Formats: sequence, C-alpha cells, structure tokens
Amino acid sequence: MIKAQTLPYQRHLLTPILSKETLDFHYDKHHIGYMKKLNSLITSTKYEDSTLEDIIKKSYKLGDINIYNNAAQVWNHNFYWNSLGLKNDMPSNIYRLINDSFETIQSFKNQVIEKGISLFGSGWIWLIQNNDNKKLDLITTLNADNPLTLGLIPVLTIDLWEHSYYIDYRNDRKAYLTNIVKCLDWNFANTNLIN
Repeated sequence: MIKAQTLPYQRHLLTPILSKETLDFHYDKHHIGYMKKLNSLITSTKYEDSTLEDIIKKSYKLGDINIYNNAAQVWNHNFYWNSLGLKNDMPSNIYRLINDSFETIQSFKNQVIEKGISLFGSGWIWLIQNNDNKKLDLITTLNADNPLTLGLIPVLTIDLWEHSYYIDYRNDRKAYLTNIVKCLDWNFANTNLIN
C-alpha cells in the first residue's frame, strides 16, 4: 500500500504565497485522491508490493497509463511539498550550480516564470540535474510526467496544475510563479544533487 507523505510544515506557514485553504484542497482532495485511486488500482496486482518509484517506472514502461498517472502524481506531489518552505538560505553547492547553469539566481527565477507561463495546460516545471555532465536545467512535463522516466535527477519542482494556485491566484499563473519562486527550499534541493 502506498502512502502519501504528510505535509512537512503547518498549512498556514506559506501564507500569503499559498493560503491554508489552497493547501487544504490541494493536499486533502488532490494529493490524497491520487493516493487512494492508486491503491485501488494496484491492489492484488504485480504492483501491490512495489515502491512508488518502481510502480512509476514499471507502469510507464508497460503502458499501464492509469496506474502510471496516479503513481506519478503521488510522487510529484510528495516532491512538490518538499520543494517549498521558508528557509531560503542557499547552500554553497546549489548556489554554485545555479550560477554556473543560469548565470544568476534572478536569471534562474526569471526562466522559471517564463517556462511556467509558456507551458500549455497542466503539468510541472522541474529543476533537474543531468546525470552525465551534472549541470542543472529547467524542463517542463505535461500532466503527471516526471524526470524519473527520462533518466534525469529531479532537484526541485513546481506544480503547474490549476488546482495548485486557482484559489489564491485564479487564472494568473504568472503571479503564482512570481511568488512561489520566493519560497523554494534550497536545502531540500541541495540534498537531491549528485556529485
């Protein structure tokens, strides 16, 4: 049985960037909803005793799209909650890689906003690390897709589904992105880096 992680902070902590109401709906209705659906789909199947990562990789490879979508959404949301926080101090390792890859922190934030706005429909924006050259880059994925199926290392993510921002920002994705980049958890990002 797959469990969704609990939120790593109290629900009011990210106010005013994300309201408690947004976290209540996003976590309780969407994230937990994906987890319940996934568990109903994998009961008494070959996936039942697998880890979440294994379910994602196997179901993607086998084309079990309904299982894949729900498993990926649980994993993506777990990663998203950890990508946010108010401890914005940036460890030297991630600071160096951000500057090497994007020139400045502000340039990185501008590119996040630009890429996020340009994604049509629902999906995710990811700060990833390339396995080969260890460089950082930004990618977007549609719907439930994530970097695990692409052989990339996820470092941070931002949810671009409307349910992640509609209560607070209505249809203004740019305002959401402009604010959400202010509460990225760089310590979490640093723990995801490979050397």
